[in-house]
Amino acid sequence: MPTPSTPPPSYWWTSAVPARPPLGADVEADVVIVGGGIAGTSLAWTLVEQGASVVLLEAGRLAGEASGRNAGFLLAIPAEPYAERIALWGREGARAFLQLGRRTHQRLAHMAQALRLDCDYRLTGSLRLTRDELESEDIRESMPELRHDGFPMREIALADALPEHARGHFHAAFEVPEDGVLDPVRFLHGLAAATEERGGQLFEDSRVTGARWQDGVWECHANGYRACGRTLVICTNAWAPKLVPALEPLIVPRRGQMLSTVPLDVRFDTRPVYANYGYQYWRQLGDGRLVMGGWRNTAFDAETGFDTNTTPGIQGAIEQGLADLVPGGVTIEHRWAGTMGFARDGRPLVGWLDAAHHLAICAGFTGHGLGMGAACTEDLTDVLSFKRAPGISTLDPLRFGELRQQRDGIVSLGATTSS
Repeated sequence: MPTPSTPPPSYWWTSAVPARPPLGADVEADVVIVGGGIAGTSLAWTLVEQGASVVLLEAGRLAGEASGRNAGFLLAIPAEPYAERIALWGREGARAFLQLGRRTHQRLAHMAQALRLDCDYRLTGSLRLTRDELESEDIRESMPELRHDGFPMREIALADALPEHARGHFHAAFEVPEDGVLDPVRFLHGLAAATEERGGQLFEDSRVTGARWQDGVWECHANGYRACGRTLVICTNAWAPKLVPALEPLIVPRRGQMLSTVPLDVRFDTRPVYANYGYQYWRQLGDGRLVMGGWRNTAFDAETGFDTNTTPGIQGAIEQGLADLVPGGVTIEHRWAGTMGFARDGRPLVGWLDAAHHLAICAGFTGHGLGMGAACTEDLTDVLSFKRAPGISTLDPLRFGELRQQRDGIVSLGATTSS
């Protein structure tokens, strides 16, 4: 039997959550899901709600990777200027991205309330703070486009967003009223428990070493046992290319780093904050702790890959940002990093990889997994039933030529190093 994985150093793991057993016998289900983050866990819940049988295989702990190492933001509008998203993806693609964020927040809020999940979910709104005039103008230019598509944002005074001592480090402030926050680890483990109550089988410490389509069924191997299902869904985000090599040019692993402080006497706005085009972000928890992360843009090349160790350079940059808010120094309690899957065009891959062989994917969230995943998986269940899913039509993996060439021939998956 595998040794239970050590919980990540993320602040969200300081509260104990129950461990789940590893795969210890052959099992069968309608759908086998690989990966136990926000995508895999929300997909498992959605499927069992609809009456399907589900087996989920996670290499480490549920929410042990990026889904449990983030800031717990639920944001409808991504950090990048919306006008740029329209230029890159067209209005349909850009608007669909926003709608997925809104629907994910609504779905997670509904699940938290209906299932009575103890996850500190709150509707707070959010703030965007800019560092210079150029960033401010980028946001201002996007605001009419956002209003046109039904996503209001308004500019507010810096005095309404920051204490006086911190205002000199920022140029302007904007607010979005519909956003929220939660504790991602407690949410996902609560959702996992609800899924198990409906008959779902969720296994931790069950690394998939290979899978093969045979006689109309996928046979996945983990811990020396088999998990078999008519449909297989890859929900391993950054690690998806480890199972499907054709994805290597399309999903790249990038590291994000964070820290959290001891409780502070100084109080900030309770809303989650994006600054500097989203490369800097933080929120103050109810007990006064600050959870802060980002600054990846100060060392792009170094922050690529699967290594989840923190580095002095990025941690020092985050601490400098912390000093902008809390001059005089503050004690750091936790430092951690996580690996995100960045898609080549910035949009996740959600849908069939090979419909003929019932192989699907939900990965490549480009830093927006918690904020988009639950809506993507809700629509993905329609795709798995061979129904239309307009909400994720712009996320079809076969938009990439490399995958179109292989879409009817992926019958064997290679070993993965994590999930």
